[in-house]
Amino acid sequence: MNAVDIKNLCFSYGNIEVFDGLDLAIEKGLFVTILGKGAVGKSTLFKILSGSLKYNGNISILNKSISYNLNKGYLGLVSDDIYNFKEKKVIDELIRVLEDKGKAKDKIDAEVKRIIKKVGISDIIYSNISDLSVKERILLMFATEILKKPRVLILDDVLNYLDNEKGKIIKELIKLNKKNTTVINISNDTEECIYSKQIVILGDTVQYFDLVSIEEDDFLNNEIDPPFMISLSNRLKFYGLVDKNYLEMEKLVDKLWQ
Repeated sequence: MNAVDIKNLCFSYGNIEVFDGLDLAIEKGLFVTILGKGAVGKSTLFKILSGSLKYNGNISILNKSISYNLNKGYLGLVSDDIYNFKEKKVIDELIRVLEDKGKAKDKIDAEVKRIIKKVGISDIIYSNISDLSVKERILLMFATEILKKPRVLILDDVLNYLDNEKGKIIKELIKLNKKNTTVINISNDTEECIYSKQIVILGDTVQYFDLVSIEEDDFLNNEIDPPFMISLSNRLKFYGLVDKNYLEMEKLVDKLWQ
């Protein structure tokens, strides 16, 4: 079963056509990064998948409608302009999420402490949510979604807001993915794709690539800057020094010194 199935998606902003019969499928259980040059509709796609825009065509998430998955809590969203917080303070929002999940009261405190540490929000836990910066709200959204453990989690180019917290968040996303949450990262930063299993490039057509086999030219042909490690691996493959993409410098150095 696919996590997301899009068939014949059509959408326009007035006379400006964004999608004309887009077909896209994302397999359940994958960590996917969606890339594309300029104004190919990446943020529009997120807004459609979040239920914020009306469209023509057929979209299903886990074989059900978008609204069904949102209502059930199966679909999680992290964006810089979508905030679904119900409580006034950060700490109360975290507690509410766990209570809604039916977590036992004697375990809520420990779970809240764990997520505060893992996401790095100890400085804001007693702050009013309305006083948070965009970055802080994004961190809170990550915290709540990690607690909720949705079946599908879609990010709208939000990792670029993070500094020292970025590594922690990516580790948590990978953990979620290993526990069968499909993670879809819509991004303008090609470096982020190295955490994925699959890369989807939007353009005149939809192209799918496995991270382990994608070539530098696959990015360049779509007018996208390739990630540094992909470029380096591809150059070394050209000279016969390696036979696959290496995504971590330490492992690449170890390979070259063998």
